[in-house]
Amino acid sequence: MNILLDRVTVANKLPSNAREVNYNGIIGWSYSINCSLGNPYTFFAFNDGSLYQVLVLFPAVAGQYGTHNAHLFSDGRICFGQTLGLPTLEQAYAKSVLWATGFSTMLRTGTFQLSKNNF
Repeated sequence: MNILLDRVTVANKLPSNAREVNYNGIIGWSYSINCSLGNPYTFFAFNDGSLYQVLVLFPAVAGQYGTHNAHLFSDGRICFGQTLGLPTLEQAYAKSVLWATGFSTMLRTGTFQLSKNNF
């Protein structure tokens, strides 16, 4: 992970509310969005040593949904598919926004409408 490169990405690609934070001993980026359906989300994106992960901080979803039906691990991290993470912070941010819309749709309809290939 290159923290300087991440700071440039945050300044140029993430929402203006993105902040560098230490969350449970892990340095990463917290940011909030409203998905296209209007639901609020707060995320924490971080590098796990090789790939970027995104943890859903709000709403509290950890342990409440299955990995396959909600694209969400039991610890609250978004499941991005077979890669188990994404190579860049920018990709992790973009996919978290996409996930938020898919998750919000699932809450309304019972089905995660987006293809697993999007994650």
